[in-house]
Formats: sequence, structure tokens, C-alpha cells
Amino acid sequence: MTPELGEFAAPHRSSVEASSEEVRVATARFVKTGITPDEYDEMREKLGIGDTPPAGGVFHAAAVGEDGKIRVFEVWDSREQADAWGEKVMAVRTEAGFGDGPPSIEYLEVHKVVQR
Repeated sequence: MTPELGEFAAPHRSSVEASSEEVRVATARFVKTGITPDEYDEMREKLGIGDTPPAGGVFHAAAVGEDGKIRVFEVWDSREQADAWGEKVMAVRTEAGFGDGPPSIEYLEVHKVVQR
């Protein structure tokens, strides 16, 4: 007995059709925040984000640099989503008076992600 079309078989797509689809590239960013670990924790609380990443956020790690300030490494589905979140973070940061100036942000296109 053979399966009905669509039950197991994938639809055929031409290479022209497949190549015309929009391809999204993930974006990584390194942020030198200029804020302390206590300020970082308070900002996360004010933003109400616990352990769940915001829309478009794939990965987030915060580390303390030699200067005692937080550095952040993030991976996002798109640069637009990273920028939108960054605007919300800056509004909270400015309102709270955190940091010793604006953060330094470097954006990179993700080439490959390897996880265990």
C-alpha cells in the first residue's frame, strides 16, 4: 500500500523557486554595557524578563569584565529584533541613570552555531 500524495511525500520545489525565497541571517551582538552586575539585575527586573528571552532572542549571556562591568553576548533572529529590544533597554537604562555613558555595541552576522 502506497501513501496518498502529501501524506509522507514532500512537495517538489524547483531550484528557481527555492532560490528566490528570502533568507534570514541571524545576528550576534557584543555589548559593553558600562553597568555593574547589580544594575544589570535591576534592569532585567524592570524589563520584566526573568529567564525568558524577548521576541527574536535566541541566546543571551552576561559576563563580568575585568573592570567589574557587564559584557553581553547575544544571538538574535534578526538585526531588527535586536535593535527593537535595544531601544527598550536604553529607555529603562536612561530612566534609571545606569551606566557611565552609552553602551558600545558591535553587530556581527552569524556564520555558524554549534551547541552541545
